[in-house]
Order: sequence, then structure tokens, then C-alpha cells
Amino acid sequence: MGNALARTILRLAGPTLIGAGGAAWYVITEQLKAQKVEVHRDSSQLAGRLVAGPVTAFAQAAVIEKHALAMGGGRTFAEISEEWMAATAAGDEARAAELAGTRETVMQANLLRASLFTSVLAYGVAALAMGTGVLSCATASAVRSK
Repeated sequence: MGNALARTILRLAGPTLIGAGGAAWYVITEQLKAQKVEVHRDSSQLAGRLVAGPVTAFAQAAVIEKHALAMGGGRTFAEISEEWMAATAAGDEARAAELAGTRETVMQANLLRASLFTSVLAYGVAALAMGTGVLSCATASAVRSK
């Protein structure tokens, strides 16, 4: 491949990657904003701010984890599930019923956290695409023609 072709490919790839990353960032932000979630007041940072970016999404996920652990008495979903399964297997319906509500609530909290972490990851991929686009443009400028 000649230098001219390489430079052309890099010059085309740069803006494409920057645009795709920027578009992804915009869509993720708009989807988060549409949920109208604010970082919970229990957050040590960013309390009351609208979840509309990677930092606020991460902060809200941390608060959800704190609340889920409190609801579960310091136990994770896996630990509560093990207790629930053991109670069910032992025929201890009262204990299984007691754990079922907590198990369900903690599971929902974990799903919310996973969704927020997915958006944080998506922001990272969008930033990577934009950064690769910038690097592509810089590389195109550095490629010399013969």
C-alpha cells in the first residue's frame, strides 16, 4: 500500500471514528437523561445531580450498591440466594419466604447497577473511538508522500 493510499484511509477513518464516537456519546447521554434519575442524596459525591454521564452513572451505581448491601444485611445477592436455596431445599418455607423479598430487591439493585455500569462502559468505548479517530488524523498528517 502506498503512502498516498494510507494517508487517504487515515484521513477518512479519523473523522468517521470521531463522529461515530461522538454520536454514541450523545445517544447514551440522552438515554440516561430520559430516565430522569438523580444521584441519590446518600452519595458522597454529586448528590442531586442528574445521571447524564459516566461519572454520575458510576456514582449512582455506588449508592445502589451501598443500599443493596444495607438491605441484605451486608450480604450479597449470591449469599442471600444460597441461604434461600438452602432453606428451600430443607423445606424451611418460613425462612425461604423471609429471604425471598430481600433476594428479589437485591437482585433488582444488581440489575440497575449492571445497567449503569454498561452505560459507563459504553462511554469508554465511545471515548476510545474518538481518541482513535484523533490518532488516525494525526497519523495521516505524519505520513509523507514520496
